[in-house]
This record gives sequence, structure tokens and C-alpha cells, in this order.
Amino acid sequence: MKRGDEIVMTRQDYPNMIHAWKQRELREGVKINWINLTLPIDNDDYVIKAYIDATTSRTKIWHITHLMTWTGQIIPAAKLCAEARKRGIISIVDAAHSFAHLDYKVSDFQCDYFGTSLHKWLCAPFGTGMMYVRKDMIEKTWPLFPNDKPQSPDIRKFEALGTRSFAPEQAIGQAIDFHNTIGSRRKQERLHYLKTYWCDAVVKNPRVKLHISLKPEYSCALGTFSVDGMTPSDVGSRLFSEYQIHTTSIVWENVSAVRVTPHVYTTTKDLDRLIDAVGKIAAS
Repeated sequence: MKRGDEIVMTRQDYPNMIHAWKQRELREGVKINWINLTLPIDNDDYVIKAYIDATTSRTKIWHITHLMTWTGQIIPAAKLCAEARKRGIISIVDAAHSFAHLDYKVSDFQCDYFGTSLHKWLCAPFGTGMMYVRKDMIEKTWPLFPNDKPQSPDIRKFEALGTRSFAPEQAIGQAIDFHNTIGSRRKQERLHYLKTYWCDAVVKNPRVKLHISLKPEYSCALGTFSVDGMTPSDVGSRLFSEYQIHTTSIVWENVSAVRVTPHVYTTTKDLDRLIDAVGKIAAS
């Protein structure tokens, strides 16, 4: 990228991704064209139009978060990658929260770059991750940690990281075996069922508002809610101190809510405790 080249991304993207692009903006003079999405969204055309409207003749990259950490919103990444490709724009998919969570293949996106952590929904060790680079892009992409052949077309050039622990790499295989034993489709259906289970119950309270679509194509495991008259930190603190339920309190851009994140091992009995706790907090 050259000075004046542009990146399109949203203010709801993950902070570390935002910081990475802001640093390039400061160091190299590239420009970020920001989109500020109003969540929740259950309309693909709204998101696609937002990216197109933020694009100019200087735009080189669309940064696309597949599943947003703040609310669990699923973004139409494959459609966005297709739109970017039509315009000769590079697509980068951040799939940290969707990989091993939703049922898909990396090839479904037809993207240029794809990155994910593996400790979230795959349950691999902390510090493990995966990067995909489209084959014809490997040679022209410089590795962050240099090796003896930085312009090689071999994907392995990106693995020149120095001395590191072998155990986490070995454990990735065990995590993959566990994931495949369940199956991607069954896992996604289980996670969506758990989210819908507690959301359908708490939203019956007139003081509780959901901040996520319940349609399976727009959200899965993650769900967010707020209680009228209370801040997210107030609700989250009471859930933890009074009921020993850990949640995440979020105030970021136009998102102000409490995030609940069950995994496959969460039981409906666990969620009944959450439902009861939210009801008591809202009543008080």
C-alpha cells in the first residue's frame, strides 16, 4: 500500500485490528474510511451498501469481520468478498469468533486473506491461530517476522517465528478431533439453541431489551441484552457478585449491553440460573 491508499472497515471491528490499521495510518499515511453500523442487523443489503458507499477509487482493502465480538452479529462476509473482488479490492476476513462456531469452509469466502484465533470456539490452547493467504497473494505478501526467502510463494515463510512451544501446536490436533467428533453443523445448531433458550426467556421482561437478531443467519452463540435504567457494568457486576455468573459488559461505539456467551458444554440448567438472575435484577 502507498500513502493515500484506503482501507474500509467498521467501528465495530475488533480493537486489535483497528489498532493495527491505525498504526499503518500513522506510519505510512494510508487512510481508513470508517463505517459505523447500527446493530442489530438482519439485512445483508444494508451492510453491503455501507461498504460500497465508503469506497472510492483509492480503496485497496475491505476489512471484514465475520462475527462481531461485541454482540455476536454475523456479517455477510462471503457477499462482501464477492463485491470486493468485482472491484479489484483485496478482502481480509477476521474470523476469530466464527471459526469452529459456524458451519462453513474458508473456501466459501473466496477471500484474499483469512485469519482466526483457535482458542475461542475450537478450544485449542491460548496463543494458537491460523492464517490463510490466497495462493497467488503469498509471494507478494511480506512476512512480519523475516526469513531467508521473504518473497517465496511458500505459505511456510509465515511460520518463521523463532523458538516456541511445541505442545500447543500438538494440542491443536486434539481440539480439531474433538470438534469433528461433534460436527460443525451440530455444533452450530447447539450453540444457536442455547442462545435462543435464554434470550426467549429474558425478553419477556418489559425492562429487558435484546441487542441481537434471533435469526440463525445473523447470530449464533453470542447474545447481548440490557436492563432499562441500568448500565452494563451494573448488570454484569451483580450477575457475578450475587449469582457467580460471568458475563462481559460492553460499551463500545454504539453498543451498550451485557454479552452472554455459552459454549457447547453449557447446560439449560445453567441458563435457567441466568434467566432467574436477570429477572431478579430487572425486578429490583
